[in-house]
Amino acid sequence: MADNVVSETVLGSSGFFGRYGRGVTNSIKGIGGGFTSIALGFAIIYFTAGMTENSAIVQKLVLTPAENITTAQTGLVKIAGTPVVSSALTAPKSTEKVLYYKDTIEEFRKIEETTVSTKTVQKDGQDVQQQIESKQWVDKWIDKSDTTSGTKWANFSLGGSKVQVEPQSSSAMLNTKTFFSEEKPFVDPNPTVVSQITYLGKSVNSYPPTKTRQIVTGITADQPLIVIGEVNSGVIRSGKPFIVSNKTDAEILADLKSTEKMIFWITKGLAWLLIAGGLTAIIGPIFAVLDILPGLGGALKSIVFLVNGVIAAIIVFLGTLVIEYWYVALGILIALIALLFVMKKGKSTTPSSAQ
Repeated sequence: MADNVVSETVLGSSGFFGRYGRGVTNSIKGIGGGFTSIALGFAIIYFTAGMTENSAIVQKLVLTPAENITTAQTGLVKIAGTPVVSSALTAPKSTEKVLYYKDTIEEFRKIEETTVSTKTVQKDGQDVQQQIESKQWVDKWIDKSDTTSGTKWANFSLGGSKVQVEPQSSSAMLNTKTFFSEEKPFVDPNPTVVSQITYLGKSVNSYPPTKTRQIVTGITADQPLIVIGEVNSGVIRSGKPFIVSNKTDAEILADLKSTEKMIFWITKGLAWLLIAGGLTAIIGPIFAVLDILPGLGGALKSIVFLVNGVIAAIIVFLGTLVIEYWYVALGILIALIALLFVMKKGKSTTPSSAQ
């Protein structure tokens, strides 16, 4: 589909000195953004360094048979047992009696996607920035699952009836089984009529679906489970963490560590990018001035960004180290201050040499 220019902003002269002046001005304005970027990078380092690692919590808990839990026991526990279900669920499109199921229904539709971009063009000796709206029709699987009834848990107990579990708000770490899977054509009586549907929280134009699919997955009620959560009066309905799983203890721990490692590197990478970019933006006016020789400023900026990248990596590493092991850093600092004090005192008491 054709692009549509939705707005235009005149930037100024398209001559060399006009562009050069705007480059210097914009780079000076970018200094504030550079400091903001660095501050955000430090904030990410600070707030993510102290994040609670569920893997560490789970690893410290002793896996206990559910029948060993007493009604007087409280606190975070990790228990194992085979569930007892008083009222099992029936999975949709299946006769299976299940403890948990997820019913996913999707429609294959052609929807209109809109993207917005900017482009600078020349008009009558002026640089004009255009905001361009592009629309195109794309094929997508659209989730039409019922958010209230598409996923369901049955309440159950472990250790006979020793511990009641209400798993609705738990993090499900499950090896699921597929109970039903079907994809079929969908014939609409008005296949060319465009209507509005909600996609990713937005209203978009769409043609009717051409096919649908339904997949029902879950776990049966006879599988051994591990439950991690807060027990109170023989009931578990929450916890930090609150996990229900049909995996082994080792598998749960490995999955948690893998997720936490991914989050760790993503957040550290984002902090590095913000700090490196911020440092480069702060000295950006120097590169803008050097662009009086076309290309010189840009070339130097690329080199300096690499240097700033190394500096940012060191900052992220040391920042994380200091925040996570602040007591060690404090001890080293105190030791260095004491050493300097002793050295200074020693110099002041040393007798002067004979003349």
